[in-house]
Amino acid sequence: MQICKIRPDGLREALDLVWEVFERYEAPEYEEMGIKTFRHFITYSNMVEKVNQGEMNFWGCYLNNYLVGVIALRTGQHISLLFVREKFHRLGIAKRLVWVAVDYVKLQNPDIRAVTVNSSPYAVEVYKKLGFVPLGAEQKADGIRFTSMRLDF
Repeated sequence: MQICKIRPDGLREALDLVWEVFERYEAPEYEEMGIKTFRHFITYSNMVEKVNQGEMNFWGCYLNNYLVGVIALRTGQHISLLFVREKFHRLGIAKRLVWVAVDYVKLQNPDIRAVTVNSSPYAVEVYKKLGFVPLGAEQKADGIRFTSMRLDF
């Protein structure tokens, strides 16, 4: 298993993985507006612009050159995307990806002592197992349901 930064030329594959997992696990919990909002957010044109401008960083977890997991970190310390292919759940891939992001945050700004995420309803328990704590009740914006969470380090 290898984790490495995803460059713009590997971004389409990463976004395809994100959409595949979203459709399976997240979409059933969302109203149509939320699905459309998310689909628009992960369009290649939107993401490649953010990557090229340094606003978003992506890492992928590869198993024999096959992409099995993706994490994206927005400028600062906010996890925007964390998705692992279904048959690779419960193998510690999400945990490894989160810690790659945490190490990156520490390297970029040692004064930052936490990462945040707006977790989907499906992933709240996953994030809790990784040490994140909810910062409040579930919210909804543009059809997207989420719980803001934080991991202190």
